[in-house]
Amino acid sequence: MSRLTKLARLTKELGLDAMLLTHEENMHYATLFPHLEGMVLVMRDGEGVCFTDSRYIENATQVMAPQGYAVVEPEGSYPTVETIRDFVASRGIRALGFEDITMPVSVFESYRAALPCELIPLGDAVLKMRQSKEEEEIACLVKAQRIAEEALQQLLPEIRVGAYEDELAAKLVYLMNLGGSQASVMPIFVSGAKTSMPHGRPSHKAIEEGDFVTIDMGAIVDGYMSDMTRTFAVGSASEEMRKVYSIVLAAQQAGIDAFAEGMRGCDVDKAARDVIEGAGYGAHFGHGLGHSLGLNIHEDPRASRTYTGVFPARSIVTIEPGIYLPGRFGVRIEDMVWLSPQGKQNLTAFPKELMILP
Repeated sequence: MSRLTKLARLTKELGLDAMLLTHEENMHYATLFPHLEGMVLVMRDGEGVCFTDSRYIENATQVMAPQGYAVVEPEGSYPTVETIRDFVASRGIRALGFEDITMPVSVFESYRAALPCELIPLGDAVLKMRQSKEEEEIACLVKAQRIAEEALQQLLPEIRVGAYEDELAAKLVYLMNLGGSQASVMPIFVSGAKTSMPHGRPSHKAIEEGDFVTIDMGAIVDGYMSDMTRTFAVGSASEEMRKVYSIVLAAQQAGIDAFAEGMRGCDVDKAARDVIEGAGYGAHFGHGLGHSLGLNIHEDPRASRTYTGVFPARSIVTIEPGIYLPGRFGVRIEDMVWLSPQGKQNLTAFPKELMILP
């Protein structure tokens, strides 16, 4: 079923005449066209219209027309509130869904003043649709993940005593882009005592003998962002470092085992957290166990202590427990796991047994 058909069906189920999409991620999801500026309308009868400007019109038409969208460049080039007003009036639309979660209040007020129809909040209806990933979406995530893994594999020989965090992080981004990532964000790349900071940033700090190095990274393919974390030891690892690493690895496996369709996010989190708490490190695992991802690096559903929603079929989540000992060291291990129609699949192939780099 095409995205346009799915969204038209949702529009009808919500009792709407049409839905208006203006948020970049939702427009991308609806049209398969990234970084679009403009507006997308989906009618309950299956008609789709994209209003965009001269910068995108040719490429957008190439991508969207085969899917059934009409792609329109309004008079004056840029889509405006008046563009939507005229369209709504011409089609007799009386109930129009809008993205209340992401639309700025000022924009909503301009629409409400101009449009001859009732504006109905969509809530999380489109976001919930995005929770169940299609094969094409998973293919993008897997491709992005393989690009990231290959880049990290190439970088491993350079992660050594005397190398600098920020220089290695920059080279990792370069290697991902060279491998086909369409964009990359600066990874979390920390060493030594800084590994106790879950979202520490790379700096011009040299790696030292006996340091842990934690790298949280991902590549991007067609807007879909992969996510992986690995922790390495450089030169040597103390007995406590090995112990903590093994606890985190066991907790991750417990989380992966618990992840299933219909399971609550808080219960999956608890399965991993119980392992860490049972080992006496519960106070040193503060963040949630994981999150979904796709067109955004952090999406619902999530595995966390406070998330009571359940995982639907085809959902994906990161499983990333950690133990962080302030001023000493930390460990995090992260994989992406998908509830595929054929069963649970770990989409992350990079080894996760403790590596001690020379």
